[in-house]
Amino acid sequence: MTTDGPSPGPAPRGTASSLRIALRMVDAVLDREASGRTGFNVSRLADEVGVERSKASRTTQDLCDRGFLERGDDSTLRAGGAFFATAASLHPGLLSGSRPLLRRMAVAYGAGARLSVRDGVQVRLLRAESAAGLGQEWQGRASLVTPCWCTGAGRALLLDHTAEEIAVLLDGYELIGVGGPDAARSAEELVAANDRDRPGGVVVARAEFEHGVTEYAVPVRDGDGRIRAALSVVGRERDLPAHEERVRADLTAAAAALAGAFAGHAAQR
Repeated sequence: MTTDGPSPGPAPRGTASSLRIALRMVDAVLDREASGRTGFNVSRLADEVGVERSKASRTTQDLCDRGFLERGDDSTLRAGGAFFATAASLHPGLLSGSRPLLRRMAVAYGAGARLSVRDGVQVRLLRAESAAGLGQEWQGRASLVTPCWCTGAGRALLLDHTAEEIAVLLDGYELIGVGGPDAARSAEELVAANDRDRPGGVVVARAEFEHGVTEYAVPVRDGDGRIRAALSVVGRERDLPAHEERVRADLTAAAAALAGAFAGHAAQR
């Protein structure tokens, strides 16, 4: 194959170095947010990634300007909408197929309905729907990041993990103090919770992320049976259990419908 001009060379050293620093900074902010601890400000983020504070300040401002980071009122940083929009673009089949399913469940149960994916110990919310008139706590923001060990969606995403794999995944993470009163406080407790829910195929997380909140979740599998995402319905503990059997059936059917979309997409490639 020939071209009419010279091939583009590698990116300038300075540009590549700046990109690596920016990626490290976003990754550090995501890890901090998922840990449940207070977020980094610019100075603490600079110390965390090992760059000069003036460089960290310029890079952070650029990332905020582009929407990849957001700065809170207390000057702490969190992942921004542009980052999650980019992540969501990697899952177009999931997003387009899930919207009507989520909307229908949200309206049926007066709750929130969510589509999430896992990235290491983090659970990232890709899409959320809630019934009209409900508070924003059930809507969730598209950039919400939560730990995998104290949410229904997170546990659903780990249903195929062995005890050894979960122990390795959580090695070095402090589980105590994160999540609600009934959250797992060790890898062993997380394994036991999944062992309890696995036979029924639906994770039931009561007061695991927040007191008074129940979340039902199921894994979404691709054509090869691999867990690719999780669907969940989340609402007040006093409201959802009365509809548990219907919620279980609806989530299971919705997950099967999305699995069919995965299979169809694979067949077309």
